Amino acid sequence: MEYLAIGVTALIPMILGFIWYHPKTFGSAWMNSLGLTEDDLKGGNMGMIFGLAFVMALLISYALSGYASHTEEGMNQFVHGMYHGFRPAMFFAVPVLVSNSLFQRNNLTNIIINALYWLITITLMGGVIYAWIGSMAAPAAGG
Repeated sequence: MEYLAIGVTALIPMILGFIWYHPKTFGSAWMNSLGLTEDDLKGGNMGMIFGLAFVMALLISYALSGYASHTEEGMNQFVHGMYHGFRPAMFFAVPVLVSNSLFQRNNLTNIIINALYWLITITLMGGVIYAWIGSMAAPAAGG
């Protein structure tokens, strides 16, 4: 188990989230979609929010690392990992997020911003963790 790889990969949602939800990218549209202002966001317990978000990112990273030592001969491990990140993001995370968002009556802008964020984030997490752990694994015999 490569705990450093899991920990570093868990930083990806934080880093990408800072960029994605920044007011100069999608942050203003996201806040407007929820009827929030920057002052509203400052009112939360940021230590708890970021702490629990990081724990959730660790869980995702740990799950993605489960098969990261599996290699495909002749395939770039980053690309291979992106594939293995994209599949659970597209077929588990995004459907759950969209379903919850529909029941919460979130508007289409909010749903698209959040769904694309998680699709891209988990895909990148898969790429990084597979490149890191897969580079240490020997290629599988016979593919």
